[in-house]
Amino acid sequence: MIEYAESKVQAQAAARNAIQSMKQFGITPNPNNFAVWYIHHSNRLPDLSREIERLIKLGSDFGPPIIQALHDKYVTQANESKTLAAAGMRIENTLEQLLKMFQIANRGTESYGATLADLSDQVGGANGETLHEIVASVVAETQKMLRVNRKLGTELTQSSQQIARLREDLEQVRTEASTDGLTGVANRKVFDNVMGEATRHAADTGSHLSLLMLDIDLFKQFNDTHGHQMGDQVLKLVARTIQSCVRPEDTVARYGGEEFAAILPAASRREAADVAERIRTTVASKRITNRRSGTELGRITLSIGISEYAIGESVGDMVQRADQALYLAKRMGRNRVVTQSELEKSGIL
Repeated sequence: MIEYAESKVQAQAAARNAIQSMKQFGITPNPNNFAVWYIHHSNRLPDLSREIERLIKLGSDFGPPIIQALHDKYVTQANESKTLAAAGMRIENTLEQLLKMFQIANRGTESYGATLADLSDQVGGANGETLHEIVASVVAETQKMLRVNRKLGTELTQSSQQIARLREDLEQVRTEASTDGLTGVANRKVFDNVMGEATRHAADTGSHLSLLMLDIDLFKQFNDTHGHQMGDQVLKLVARTIQSCVRPEDTVARYGGEEFAAILPAASRREAADVAERIRTTVASKRITNRRSGTELGRITLSIGISEYAIGESVGDMVQRADQALYLAKRMGRNRVVTQSELEKSGIL
């Protein structure tokens, strides 16, 4: 859970501003939406505030998909970390139990060995009755050892099953923590991590690295006209299409709301432009249809901005250039690809 340290006066001001913002953007005042805007106005998460300001500048729709994406990335991140930690703790406890079982079994084996050694020493001068007692003792100790081993076997089986379940749970948590729940592509957190790794690699090796920022044109209008469920289907379609147009080594992520990103390692600006144009034309060729009614809803288009990594620059600078190219594509009429080269020619850079 996010911890709140504001004073009563600060909390009241943040709450008032959150409600005003939701009214301004026509946002439903439910708990998730309020949490996002409250945290923004209380300045608790600077990254969240920067993203909201960026979306306002882009003119994006602050509808359910965008708010949910913001909530998932910034508000629930702490809960995901706690879930991972809890799963790890459960595995540690199970392994600790296994260690105790082996210690018990080891003590039983040592005791069994010591008993046999002692009885072996007694065999030398034993008479018939004594031998009978010795044999009885061996049988009793062997049965005791068998019981310990059977118990250990049962407990090991149960623990193995428990560890298998824990691994499945942990894998599911990791997947949920790295995947956008709606579209199935990587989420913003993964984008940030991959961009950091990709820029470091490009700086170390001098290799190319390009970034595509892709935004669905007039998505708010589509949502308002056809409803958020159809809007969700469009987001899924666009995500699948982008993924189908890139290479296995590329990373496609939902950046926020109706905006996506594609990280293209070892791809020059020109190569990235070819990929972007393929994505744009493929999306534009899709006919959107309401499957229930059979009604054709028209087509959707993408505006795409491209930047190429310059050694020594920050991830933020590279993302900003791709965003600037995206804004220029919007201003030039949408449904087009704008590269960093065009930004340079326009005098924006």
